[in-house]
Amino acid sequence: MAEQQAHFEGWAVVELFGHGKATGFVTTEYYGAACLFRVDTPEREEREYILERPEYGRSAEDNRFSERLLPVGTKVKRPGTPARTRLVGPSSIFALNPCTEEAARRVIERDEARPLILVELPKNIKPETLLAGDPEGDDGEEEQEDCEREEETIG
Repeated sequence: MAEQQAHFEGWAVVELFGHGKATGFVTTEYYGAACLFRVDTPEREEREYILERPEYGRSAEDNRFSERLLPVGTKVKRPGTPARTRLVGPSSIFALNPCTEEAARRVIERDEARPLILVELPKNIKPETLLAGDPEGDDGEEEQEDCEREEETIG
């Protein structure tokens, strides 16, 4: 009597040993006795959107292409990426997390390593005040004043 093999088909975030991750539509494929999980990640078109959390990006007109922390509300452009397929062996999987297509696409958007290109800063932020790693664009004066006040209280 032939033994029935388990089969998975659906959207998932596949966590791999070594801190890797593959997200997309997952199917189980058998090659003889070998089983692999096929992860199809959809194509992503170039698009513009507004940042909901600070992220590093660069200015399109900046020839230096220096990265800086862009604040929430910044309009950015992300280049597109082609669809891709990855075959993963079961022994390399730490966790397979089934999810909805919408959730998988959010993870792909958040985790894909593609450069952000600054299109427009929020109205209350001046580009010349942005420092690397400074989401608010201040120059640290407030933090310095807090330290001085703390020293006065202690001393």
